[in-house]
Amino acid sequence: MALSRAVAIVDSLAAGESGGAARAGSMTMRQCIWTACVACGFLPVALVSGCGDETAAPTPISVSVLPTNASLLAGGFQDFTAMVANDPGTKGVTWTITGCVGGAAACGSLTNVTNTTTTYAAPTPVPSDAHLGVTATSVTDNTKSFTATVAITAMRNGGEIAFETFRDGNREIYVVKVDGSGVLNLTNNLASDGFPVWSPDGTKLAFHRNGEIYAMNADGSGQLNLTNNPAFDCCAVWSADGKKLAFQSTRDDGGELYVMNADGSGVIRLTNNLAPEFAHAWSPDGTKLTFYSDPDGNAEIYVMNADGTGLVNLTHNPAFDCCAVWSPDGTKLAFYTNRDGNGEIYVMNADGSGLRNLTNSSAEDDTPAAWSPDGTRIAFATNRDGNREAYVMNADGLAVTRLTNNPAVDWCADWSPDGTKLAFFTNRDGNAEIYVMNADGSGQLNLTNNPAADGGQAATRCASWRP
Repeated sequence: MALSRAVAIVDSLAAGESGGAARAGSMTMRQCIWTACVACGFLPVALVSGCGDETAAPTPISVSVLPTNASLLAGGFQDFTAMVANDPGTKGVTWTITGCVGGAAACGSLTNVTNTTTTYAAPTPVPSDAHLGVTATSVTDNTKSFTATVAITAMRNGGEIAFETFRDGNREIYVVKVDGSGVLNLTNNLASDGFPVWSPDGTKLAFHRNGEIYAMNADGSGQLNLTNNPAFDCCAVWSADGKKLAFQSTRDDGGELYVMNADGSGVIRLTNNLAPEFAHAWSPDGTKLTFYSDPDGNAEIYVMNADGTGLVNLTHNPAFDCCAVWSPDGTKLAFYTNRDGNGEIYVMNADGSGLRNLTNSSAEDDTPAAWSPDGTRIAFATNRDGNREAYVMNADGLAVTRLTNNPAVDWCADWSPDGTKLAFFTNRDGNAEIYVMNADGSGQLNLTNNPAADGGQAATRCASWRP
């Protein structure tokens, strides 16, 4: 009887609501049902269920990520932001790298992680182009996620060359691709910018500007004064791990060698001699530095530990010895000397023993020498055929091969990171240009092709290959 009465009340109220425009102040369907339930003494849930309550179902959680995709160079970075719709308690997301095998060395890593943002750091080196995902998963409902795709370009084959040029009326730093395309001014200012040197991971360039050492990103952004000192600082060279820079400075009344962290902090003086030091070079393992200096009246090659201790004269000869270059495995040093009455390329063990003349010619065999990445060959310049040309020989001095054959000056050849090409400096077109050629001398191509002077000695190199 009571139930019948309750249903009748509900039916009556519902009919009244649907029978035309609701009167001002009239009750809604849900209010009517609630009133009926109260009037009849029933629990609301029972009657709501029975009568078809109109309460909307919760909106489902959804996850999205911006950007939805990214293309990076090896060693590059990308910031990601996750958005979670209808997230009760705003718990956000967890972040993971997906679709990659091999750990951080192969897949990269996530840094600066919060429940809505993260930064993906691409690995370096990358042996080949890679694709993976950065996935954001809802904390509240772990079945809801979104994956942003990341494409990583290896860039381990010297895809670009950095060089200095006067084509804009003052000295600027440019990059160019190995096919001559993509010429880009990175510095683009009224200062004098030169000596560009790529970081080992190819993401930054250290360079010289008006007596200071700067660093910038590969695209020219983020230019930062690292030395910021009234003295003359120049000629920065990266350690193999990219964490430090060795450089020359006059800040203590001479051309001494210093080292600093890659961000410019932690400056330490390494040498304290009466003569300046030149052509400093890190050992491949980052534990030692070589340079040449003439504190005794003639130029000698020295080696020291990376903290400046353990200084040793490696050459001990009254001749002019300079410009030592480490072999890729760190066991040998190739260098220039005139101890035989003319310029030659010698090699010695890293401790100064095992001295050997590699070129052994009556001509002037010139520096800088350049080891191939696998350590089996050395490129050098010589005038043994009447003018200075680019040559290559085996690391033992055998199989000497002429690579260029031009009345102009061709020199300063340097290997691409994969050992398949050489960049070199030439004036064969009437002005200074940067050329590239295959390792056997074929396919010679003018990369710069401009009436201005392109190329300059950047820390013993006329151009700098991107790793």
